[in-house]
Amino acid sequence: MPHYSVKQVYEKLLGDKPRVHWDKMVWNRLNVPKHRFICWLAVQSKLQTTDKLAKIGISQSASCLICGLDDETHQHLFFQCQYSKQIIIAVHQWIGFSIHGNLVQLVRKAGQSKASKFRKQVYFAAVGAAVYLIWRCRNTSFWDNSIPTVSQSMKDLKQMVKSRIQVVLPKHVSKRDSEWFTNL
Repeated sequence: MPHYSVKQVYEKLLGDKPRVHWDKMVWNRLNVPKHRFICWLAVQSKLQTTDKLAKIGISQSASCLICGLDDETHQHLFFQCQYSKQIIIAVHQWIGFSIHGNLVQLVRKAGQSKASKFRKQVYFAAVGAAVYLIWRCRNTSFWDNSIPTVSQSMKDLKQMVKSRIQVVLPKHVSKRDSEWFTNL
């Protein structure tokens, strides 16, 4: 008689799905839940950028609402736009990672780095907060015709990330990583 397993039935129902490389960044428990949702949409290029809205006739222009220099695509918004590029550079300086590229490349390279699991999770939380804040800045630009400064966005980002991590701090964090986080 064959052995019945709920897991096997579930996997059979799912079928063969390609493995994604961004899951640890998006569903990182150190991320704020609303950051997770925006990141999930961003890594799949599902946010309603002006480029997409112009293609379906909702927007008159496809230009970036933040810089106005290029079409607002996911590639541009995360992290080719001058504003978002400054944000991600500031995040890298704050956390101590030096990874360059677009959102997908950042996630892949960070996942392959030799940093501790906790440091990667903090980095992913910071990148998730950056994606959220860039999207919020884009929406503020549209609705309020104003763009927060990079320094104000970084102040918000640091506060959000540190507050969230202090609330859900993992139990098994090395003393070295704990000191590193305290000094951020």
